[in-house]
Amino acid sequence: MRIILTWLIFYYVLNLIYQPDTISLQRKSITMISLYFISVILNILLHGYSYLPILLLIYGSFQTGRQINYYLLNTVLLSFLLKFLSVIIPTRLLAPFFDSSEIHSYYFILVILFFQFLGSFLFIYLYKFFNLDRQFKYQDSAMTSVLLGYFYIVLYATMLFVRQFRTYINLVTGILVFVLIQCIFIIFIFVRQRHLRDRVYQDKFSEEQVKNLKIYTDQLEKDQLKLRHFKHDYKNLLFSLKTVADEQDYDAMNQALDNLENYSDDYLNNLSMELYKDLNNVKNPYLKSLFINKLNVINQNNIICHFHCRKELTETPINIFDLVKLLNQAIDNAVEYTKSQEHSEIQLAITQENQRLAFIINNTVSKVPTTKKETDGLDLLHIKDLKKKYSNIFIQYSKNTKWFRFHITLITKGA
Repeated sequence: MRIILTWLIFYYVLNLIYQPDTISLQRKSITMISLYFISVILNILLHGYSYLPILLLIYGSFQTGRQINYYLLNTVLLSFLLKFLSVIIPTRLLAPFFDSSEIHSYYFILVILFFQFLGSFLFIYLYKFFNLDRQFKYQDSAMTSVLLGYFYIVLYATMLFVRQFRTYINLVTGILVFVLIQCIFIIFIFVRQRHLRDRVYQDKFSEEQVKNLKIYTDQLEKDQLKLRHFKHDYKNLLFSLKTVADEQDYDAMNQALDNLENYSDDYLNNLSMELYKDLNNVKNPYLKSLFINKLNVINQNNIICHFHCRKELTETPINIFDLVKLLNQAIDNAVEYTKSQEHSEIQLAITQENQRLAFIINNTVSKVPTTKKETDGLDLLHIKDLKKKYSNIFIQYSKNTKWFRFHITLITKGA
């Protein structure tokens, strides 16, 4: 009964904290149920030595690519740690309150299982509250897996030591507490260092945001001053046109209309309103800052640019810093190969449809023979590394006589 209910709680926790984007709910459920029965059988046959085969079996059942899936590995190790701690801690704390004959009774086992379920429920709440799932999903380092694995091995070895030397139970318990404190301290230092590193990285992006937003506001202020001047001149031109109309001089009227049209086009084409018209739909501050900067760079290089984002964009299905870095290099690549062209043009677009988020970067191709190729700059984008890191990213590029097209497609959750 203990084995059956313990593994049931284990897979209940694993099912809630492991939320893969590339596996359907039906496949996940069937796999979890199959693994549950296999784990129970292995635990009965191998006793305490079944955990490593079960861990490898779980990892192999959900792993889809050749690259190490740290998100899967970390969530499985975390589930094993929770299973171990939620059983061993209440057992050690409650054992002194029961007789030696009662420790192997159904009543004692049910009490321990109750505390295991209670501890698991509390853990899931904290896991969701601190959004740990998002942190684990974007892990590309083995350090977290090493720490969790080390923590589990130390605890498991200590438990085996306790079983072997029951005479020195108090000494072993003291060693166990010391090891727990040591492991918690190491994890605290690791989390603290990672937080400081992320903070430095975010501060750098914040500085770029302030710089880019200043460029944006300065440009809007210039446009406002232009519009005020245009409003004054426009009234004068309308008054002149009315005077010509009263004189019924049609040649002069046509000339005045041409002057008005040229004057209006000259002002309106130099405003940034058309360039930034869809920027308000980009709600993510990092992406908004990036596009402000790049649109300004494109404008300064006298490149015709069209930017479109019809739907609001807030969240991205991959790490925002990886996405910003990719877009930054891709747009720089487009600018590099169009700034020396005549009548150069760049098209930027963000589209969202059917759980697919796409970033489109198109630039015109030079008609003058050159040794430069648009694909030369793609090595800087680290496309292969990104595809290994994220299974939901697809990058395509193509070229014809006029356009070089670079498309980034991200599959969002539920696709």
